Amino acid sequence: MRKIVCTILILTLALALSGCGLIDWIFPDKTPETPGDDGYEDPGTDENGSARVRKSVLYVTGHDGNYVLPISFDIPWEEGIAKAVIRHLVEGGPAHQFLTTKGLKAVLPAGTSVLGMTVKDGLAVVDFSPQLLQTADAVHERLILDALTYTLTEFSTIDRVTLWVNGHPLTKMTHGTPVEAVLTRERGVNNLASSKGTGVSVTIYLGMDSMAGGLFLVPVTRPVAPAAELCAAALEQLIGGPAAGEPGLKGVITPGVRVQHLSIEGKRAVVDFSAELAEAENLDAAVGAIVLSLTELPEISEVRLTIDGENITLSSGKVLAEPVLRPESANPLAL
Repeated sequence: MRKIVCTILILTLALALSGCGLIDWIFPDKTPETPGDDGYEDPGTDENGSARVRKSVLYVTGHDGNYVLPISFDIPWEEGIAKAVIRHLVEGGPAHQFLTTKGLKAVLPAGTSVLGMTVKDGLAVVDFSPQLLQTADAVHERLILDALTYTLTEFSTIDRVTLWVNGHPLTKMTHGTPVEAVLTRERGVNNLASSKGTGVSVTIYLGMDSMAGGLFLVPVTRPVAPAAELCAAALEQLIGGPAAGEPGLKGVITPGVRVQHLSIEGKRAVVDFSAELAEAENLDAAVGAIVLSLTELPEISEVRLTIDGENITLSSGKVLAEPVLRPESANPLAL
């Protein structure tokens, strides 16, 4: 698994509400200035004297409570910004109203607070109040571990997470879910089928209908054969759509699509699909899912896509003539 790091347009909540979508990261007008890369540097104020914000990615749950998914959210900058980000993961917290209108929900139990937090040499140690353990079931516990691991490792200074509760290391959740001493993205996300049998996995992006309309893209980690070429394996899993035991998800690639050509040129994946891809119900979302799934692999940073050797024309009429980079968030909330 790779930490999502992007140098192009950051999809913010404000942009999402104004109707921007996938094409804004395919065809960015410019790269905006952002606070310090680690998220801890005080960004000061803008030219109007207004307080600046940190553009953050939060992992929250859908209306069915089975999966976590990333969304972009602007958080007013403050000292200890990582703690502020965690507060937005708490049910009833600062993001509550917005999440509710989108049919989403924060995953940490109401009343959960951070008692202490340190970050050193890439390891974040977070001490939570006992409310963290007020979980509904084992599924809820998996969502919590996924959300905390993936949200915190969005910070460039964090690649490992250790959880404590009330001053003691957390080794097991209330309903028996084990907690590793050190959590990393190697655990996967929404990993309903253990990859321990092969030790090799890919993360693909499937669709989930929003209660407010539109479509969310949801990351799902799947085990694959140890000898698999990972780009090909990711595309195979993506085209295959949801597996048994993944209710509420749907494929965004038209059934019958074939990969006619796949090559790796440096850190670029070059993929040519059969004509069926153009028949996707939401071609923009299909392109997004392909790019996100392939750039989950550490060796891939951009993707060149064609259909029958021709450039792809999106719903806006714009032509996808250049390689596509990965956005910071999978969900501009306007797909």
